[in-house]
Amino acid sequence: GGGGHGKWDDDLYANSNCSAALRLPEGSKLPDDWPRMAKVGPLPRHPSIRIVAAGVGTTGTTTIHRTFCQHRIPSSHWGWSCNVNQEDPAELNMHRWIDEWMTPLLYLSDKQGNAVKAFENGRMQAYPPDSVLQGAITGGLAAIADSPISFEPKLLAYLPNAKVILTLRDPQKWYTSRVKNHAGDFMCVKKLWDKVIHPLSIGECVELGGAQGITNIRFIDKATAIEGFVRYQLWVQAIIPPERLFRFCPWGCR
Repeated sequence: GGGGHGKWDDDLYANSNCSAALRLPEGSKLPDDWPRMAKVGPLPRHPSIRIVAAGVGTTGTTTIHRTFCQHRIPSSHWGWSCNVNQEDPAELNMHRWIDEWMTPLLYLSDKQGNAVKAFENGRMQAYPPDSVLQGAITGGLAAIADSPISFEPKLLAYLPNAKVILTLRDPQKWYTSRVKNHAGDFMCVKKLWDKVIHPLSIGECVELGGAQGITNIRFIDKATAIEGFVRYQLWVQAIIPPERLFRFCPWGCR
């Protein structure tokens, strides 16, 4: 899906390892109403974000962020920022986004007792507050990379003019590295995939399935985790017009 692309990404030829990151397993199909976009209202201010590195963790997003930093572009990667004042509203809201939303849900996906209890007691929210999300993209940051981008579809909906870099990696190597070096990552349970925007849209899955709506990829079989990974990337490719999308394979794709 996603339409044609030009020579700028012709390294993603049919037999490259990275091309497997955009190929569903045989027998799988996408839902009839795919792809869907998140619905958002108007932003209070013009967005400052011009570039989004929308690849999932462990696909080369740190390299992209470091490149932004070296070129003096104000950028954030999982709370690690550069070229921006630490008191900037975007920086403060990005940390709130991670600390108050992403991290608690990550603990919930691990089924940690305190996190499950907090969720059951109503002390955990399925979505980040709109004010936090909007504040992160209308302050002093010009670029963002990695989490929490892939887990909140509203972000790309809020940024219809941003250039998007989709870092890709051989799915088998991505899974091995993610589980071995990063204790996995969260993902919607498979039975909810066709009901949500994409398999990493964890807010939707918590809303639909509660604490059981999300899981950690290290708790599910490898083939399912890889398919969820592929579906997310196909979604990005489908919703971003070719003139705004740069698919990039930094892991030796030839």
